Parts: sequence; C-alpha cells; structure tokens
Amino acid sequence: MPEHASPFASKLFLLKEMVTRDVRARYAGSGLGILWAFAMPILWMLLYTGVFGLVLRVPVDPAYASFPEFLMAGLLPWMAISEGISRSSSCLIDNAPMVKKTVFPLEMLVLSVVLAAMVNEVIALAVYGVYVALLGHLSPAWLWLVGPALVLQGLLTFGLGCIAATLTVFLRDTAHAIGIALTVAFYATPIVYPASLVPARFRPWIDANPVSALVDLYRRAFTLHAPPPAAPLAGLAAASALAALAGAALFSRARPHFADLL
Repeated sequence: MPEHASPFASKLFLLKEMVTRDVRARYAGSGLGILWAFAMPILWMLLYTGVFGLVLRVPVDPAYASFPEFLMAGLLPWMAISEGISRSSSCLIDNAPMVKKTVFPLEMLVLSVVLAAMVNEVIALAVYGVYVALLGHLSPAWLWLVGPALVLQGLLTFGLGCIAATLTVFLRDTAHAIGIALTVAFYATPIVYPASLVPARFRPWIDANPVSALVDLYRRAFTLHAPPPAAPLAGLAAASALAALAGAALFSRARPHFADLL
C-alpha cells in the first residue's frame, strides 16, 4: 500500500486483505480447495431436499419447478447471515492479541468475517443461478434485485455481528445463546417451508422477521420475477439500517473496555 494513500484507501486495502486471508484460510490444506465453495451448497441442497422435499413433502408454489429451486434462494443468504453472526461473536476473543496491541478500527474484524461469508454466498448464488437457468426460469432483467438484497443483508448481519461480538466479550455465554437463537430464527423464517403454510395466528411473527422479506427478495430475483411489496421491503430496509447503526454505536461505546476484558 503506498505511503501517501488516504486513510479511507488504507482501511479499504486492509479490509480487502483481511477478507482475502479469511477466504483462503477457509480452504487451505483441503484437497478440493476453493471447490468446496461450490460443493457445500450442493450438499446442503441434497440434505434439505431429502428431508423436507422428499420425506416431509413440503408443498411449494407452482411457480417453482422443484423444491431445490424454492429452497436455495432462502438457504444461501441464511447460511451467510448465520455464519457472519456466529463468527462475529467470537472474532474479538479469537484475535485478542491483535485487539490488545494493534491500533486499527476493530469493526473491521466483524466486517471482514461478514464479507467473507458473503463472498462464499455469491459463489453459491452463481451456481444456483446456473441451476435456475437450466430450469428455464432465470430472467437477467430481474437479477438487479440481488444487489439491494446483498447490501441490506450486509448491513443487517454487520449490525447484529457487532452486537454479538460486544456482548460476548462481556458475557462469554452469549456465544452459546446465539447458536440457539440462530436455530430458532432459521425455523421462524420461511426457508424450508412457504409462508402460506404458517397458521394465521403466527403470521404476524413471520412478517415481522426482516429475514423473511430478504428471502422473498432473493426468490423474486431468481424465480418469481416480480417487484417486492413496498411494506416488507421498507421494513427490511429500516431493520437493516437500525441494526447497523445500533450495532456500530454499541461496539464503539464498548471498544475502550475490550482490551481489559480479553
């Protein structure tokens, strides 16, 4: 990095290096290497399709040619969100020497694991896009919705990741609680089942879940090819912005205490 680079450019360069290192370290030493980024989504698709599509026979909208087409548009972003939050919860503890001795924006530790998870998601979405194209359902004209979906997802995950990282430093049991909360959130989101199957008395809870609107946005981009309803989209945008602002504020306020507690 040139010495005369601006502070913003320096931070951007550092973030890029951290994300690159994280992605490379994930597959270092494995026989398939980066091919695991393509293989894992397929393995998860086979598992969930076998359980929910073949055994439980969960019905899906006729707009989808197969259960995997319905499933993966929700499962892939959820996997990135779950990984980003769970890894963020331990990122400060895992990098305690760096937190204590190095002067740099600690938020980058959270942001780097969130972005690394999303890099893998983008690779998986490319594979999923090929699958949908083979089904004859892919419309490039609607793929622009993926961009806003990724931005909103990144803000939401970063905000929740900052909260998780901060709370874990002060209370180590938080990491275990987050694992349980993510499992509950997974089944409270219409990923392996359509929202139409949810009883009416529980629908307000499903509709209040911002990830439900995010999953719907991905499904509209790849298969449904229709604009998202304004209210859920506005709710998702508001929740993402609020999570990012609240998470960053909490993280910034607690940052002076991190070195003493690690």
